[in-house]
Amino acid sequence: MEPPAERRIAVTGGGTAGHILPALEFLQVYRREFGARGFFVGCAAGLEGRLVPAHGERLEVIPGLPWARQGLAGKLRALACLPAGFWAARRILRREKVQLAIGAGGYAAFSTCLAAYSLGIPAVIHEANVQPGLANRIAARFASLVCVGFAETGRRVRGHVEVTGVPIGAIARSPQRDTPPWRFLVLGGSEGSPVLNREAPALFGELRRRGMVFSVCHISGFGDPAAIARAYEEAGVEARVASFIEDMASVYEGATLAIASAGAHSMAELSAAAIPSFLVPLPGAANDHQTANAAAYAARTGATVVPESQWNSGRIADRMAAIVSNPAELRLLREAAAAWNNIDAALHVVRACERILVAREPASNEASFARWTS
Repeated sequence: MEPPAERRIAVTGGGTAGHILPALEFLQVYRREFGARGFFVGCAAGLEGRLVPAHGERLEVIPGLPWARQGLAGKLRALACLPAGFWAARRILRREKVQLAIGAGGYAAFSTCLAAYSLGIPAVIHEANVQPGLANRIAARFASLVCVGFAETGRRVRGHVEVTGVPIGAIARSPQRDTPPWRFLVLGGSEGSPVLNREAPALFGELRRRGMVFSVCHISGFGDPAAIARAYEEAGVEARVASFIEDMASVYEGATLAIASAGAHSMAELSAAAIPSFLVPLPGAANDHQTANAAAYAARTGATVVPESQWNSGRIADRMAAIVSNPAELRLLREAAAAWNNIDAALHVVRACERILVAREPASNEASFARWTS
């Protein structure tokens, strides 16, 4: 049984880990399942310069600047970069004889997918958020397929849509304690949550004053980890604070509860690890997409949504203490957290891509693909 002829693919996504990590997962799964050769197309301004090489993948850099959360001058600079990014991506795709481009959102993905379309190369996009970003809303109009993490997204984009879930790496459910010491997580996403960076130490200081025994792992993003660590120390709380942690599987292992912003990738990981969560959406996220994410995720998993405007350390501490003091409720919340069936999302996307490519090839290859995926 032979797989289809070797694929040459490009994956792309830019700026934040929520765009970059799913794209890397597509590349790795495509290589594992179909022996594909591929690389990542990104911009110098995003986290891809750090994350892509750290995952052992090749990064091709094109011009591009962020659009979301920029003022007028920043948006004008981003628009001015688009033609250069498009032509650079087009040269790379032609040089590498790419057969398929998969975009996971962000400014690099838009230029690359548009370049693919201009060359007659199928472009598949993945939108992890309930409310799609500007780049993906436009790209959906010419993409061969739009893969989405939530069914609700299908009503917000044009084009052929398939619900695949949100790709994550090797995050598995791990045994969790029903007795102290508890292990709490604060996850602000790759850019960090200013409100969590500011308020979490006082919240956990309140829990410490109530006699609870626990530790905290806090991912601060762009926040100052040293200053946050000092705030925990002043509150008498044992905490590990880091701006970013590559090995997220170790972060989730044995965790009791998480307080997190509502990035789609983080929520997918929390569900896979079966960790109950308090979600604090970032109000400054593009199109306020984290508020929509939090609502959709909470409906599936029972997560508690806490808008920043309603943050109250005392009330949150009361609820956290009530949960961990009730083993039966804690177990029920773990099962609810795991209820979102998001398994093999990257594989679903890759197989959808293969269907598109096989449909463009001779009939003999179609029979080979049927045998290979059976």
